[in-house]
Amino acid sequence: METSTSGSRVDGRGLEEFRTVFIKTRVLSQAKGSAYVEFGTSKVMVGVFGPRQSEVRLGFTDRGRVNCEVRFTSFSANKLAKLGQTQSDSLVAQAMQQALEPSVQLEKFPKAVFDVSAMVLEAGGSDLPVLITAASVALADAGVELYDLVPAVQLSKQAGQLLLDPSLEESGAEEGSLLVSLMPEPNEVTSLTVRGLWADSEMRDGLELALGACGQLKTAMREALLAAVEGEEDPAK
Repeated sequence: METSTSGSRVDGRGLEEFRTVFIKTRVLSQAKGSAYVEFGTSKVMVGVFGPRQSEVRLGFTDRGRVNCEVRFTSFSANKLAKLGQTQSDSLVAQAMQQALEPSVQLEKFPKAVFDVSAMVLEAGGSDLPVLITAASVALADAGVELYDLVPAVQLSKQAGQLLLDPSLEESGAEEGSLLVSLMPEPNEVTSLTVRGLWADSEMRDGLELALGACGQLKTAMREALLAAVEGEEDPAK
């Protein structure tokens, strides 16, 4: 998953290049669906459980909901703390929920809840979009009816340049960031988070780069899901 670009980064990547991406499904036997995802040194595990009957009154709506829980290993939490990038589990979980819910056909699951349990095994930068991507794959692996997969990417703005999928060190030196979650098929943005000051031209370029990168990432997500199905059909694999 690379795009042609001028310039390079400390780790040798081009400005518009992902870290090495690895996606594997069906990694948690006790979960209905699951995914393990690596983006460079960012490593996350997500399990999907349910649907279960909601214990909370949902008011006048019969739609179901997605309940997200995120935990950081002590290793990840300490690593982030040393770099002054500590993240709140609850805020990360809330952001995941906002990005994922528009993709789930919740009207087909009245008053039901899907529990998405995520663990950041190693924080390596751009952890939230990695979590969203992994959770979307896990939901699909669980057989949950979706409008589309939700790839998510982050950009970092530094010295007038836009860096796709920033590492932890790059995130610490950024002047601004842009996080986009997208359903590529209907071309619908499910979440957008902007930090820092962006000129109109920078925002246009950033969104164009992010949306294109989401399309690339969806291909890798689909390939991982298809590989799991093919492996199930061929016991020799």
